[in-house]
Amino acid sequence: MAHGMKKIQVALCLAFALFGTSAAHSMMIRPKPRNAVDSSLPEWSNGTAPYRWTGGVDAPTWPCACRNGSQACESAQTCLWMSVGCSIGCAECDGGSKGGANPNGQDRCNGGMKATINDPKHRTLNRNVTAFSADDWTRWNPWRAPGSAPVYDPCGRAGGAGHSTPGHGEFTNTTFAKMGDLGSRLPYQHSGTVWEAGSAVETWQAIRANHGGGYQYRLCPLEKMPCTEADFQETPMPFADSSSLMLSNGTVIKLTSTFVSEGTLPKGGTWQMLPIPDTHHVQPGGRTPVGPVEAWTFPPPCFEPRYVENAPLGSLAEGRCSGQWISNITLMDQLTVPAHLAPGEYVLGLRWDCETSAQVWQSCADVTITAPKLA
Repeated sequence: MAHGMKKIQVALCLAFALFGTSAAHSMMIRPKPRNAVDSSLPEWSNGTAPYRWTGGVDAPTWPCACRNGSQACESAQTCLWMSVGCSIGCAECDGGSKGGANPNGQDRCNGGMKATINDPKHRTLNRNVTAFSADDWTRWNPWRAPGSAPVYDPCGRAGGAGHSTPGHGEFTNTTFAKMGDLGSRLPYQHSGTVWEAGSAVETWQAIRANHGGGYQYRLCPLEKMPCTEADFQETPMPFADSSSLMLSNGTVIKLTSTFVSEGTLPKGGTWQMLPIPDTHHVQPGGRTPVGPVEAWTFPPPCFEPRYVENAPLGSLAEGRCSGQWISNITLMDQLTVPAHLAPGEYVLGLRWDCETSAQVWQSCADVTITAPKLA
């Protein structure tokens, strides 16, 4: 028992030591996505992850921790499907070859595109700096022009590139997928979700590592698979209402969501700003935030005794509804199924454009859409 506990403690220390260079991690939980295909393997089932030899110890594989109500959250490696090294205005991502996942205010292709999201109330951090100034270090990251940054694949790429990427982009190869695989090529896995055209529906997602920004849900007909990013942009799903947040103790609170539809792609498509503030206050190059916390970020959506400010490296930096590394906070999003859609099989895509890193996080799930029921 003591030997096993020591292994766990060493593994945790190794994981914490890597937090400072973390990549963001986001994932769809419900409907269950194709990206969770590894959950059908015994070592990844029931919300568990296998052990592997890492840094001289038998350490847990990096987990995609999430909360799914009273059931086991079988996310497997869903939070490791992404696109890394993606600046707005670029034709392609670079896989982290130009400064890793979180560059120091870098236009990775020198495209020169101007950010379209500059209103402080639509920013998830660094709100009190002048747009396009030297202090505006996120201005080339995906959220600053939602939908404009390139991606490797609309359903993500295992590990974010063709190789392990900075900040726990260590995808574990299995019989179903390996590092660098494209999410749109994953096998069909019907989630059991059936939606009526024109109806209001609910989806769930989890944020494992918070790098700000916001997200959008889209649909593509299954017959087009492998769908392209352009295919998904043809059918964005409108938000029907503000989202709700399930806290770690199971409490569900209603949020007042911030929706953004100007300066986005597809043009006029609505995105939702991530409602969970990152209070860890880590910036590229070791810089400190400009101004007080109240101006740098935004208040958390629930009561917390204090912000987790300037947490030391190795800290989880997690509050009840804020923080950078989040173990079990669940977002419940309210969407409208477009009424014009023909009945049939579709692929639901979740795209999350980060603000503090040059990353786009993606998940895709198979759903059925039926005709509206007669009154």
